[in-house]
Amino acid sequence: MILVPRNGQSKVECDDRAVAIHHVVYSHEGFDESAQTLFKLVQKAQEIRPGSKRKLFLDIEGHRTSDGSFDAAMLELQMEFLVGFLARFLSEIHCPLMSVTNPKPQENEIPPELIIKTSESDE
Repeated sequence: MILVPRNGQSKVECDDRAVAIHHVVYSHEGFDESAQTLFKLVQKAQEIRPGSKRKLFLDIEGHRTSDGSFDAAMLELQMEFLVGFLARFLSEIHCPLMSVTNPKPQENEIPPELIIKTSESDE
């Protein structure tokens, strides 16, 4: 098993079967920072073990509304970013809202960078 610690909030663990990516989003982090970090971790996992199954385990601290649900940024991170984009580069996603197994083979051609566009910049 290989362990790559990163800033105390992320790690990448490898064995013969898969690469496990663990990340914690803290309350001071927003969508952009969290998405960039997750993307870079997936790139690192591909670099360490090219083509191995990648499994993401995500925890989120804070980011709750008064009724206890996730704030808009963390809903977007889990639903739109993880499921809508990053899932194709992973075999599994485990996050507070759901666990998802990719029904298709994961893609291993990960883009060199993540460009985040907001609806305001699209106008």
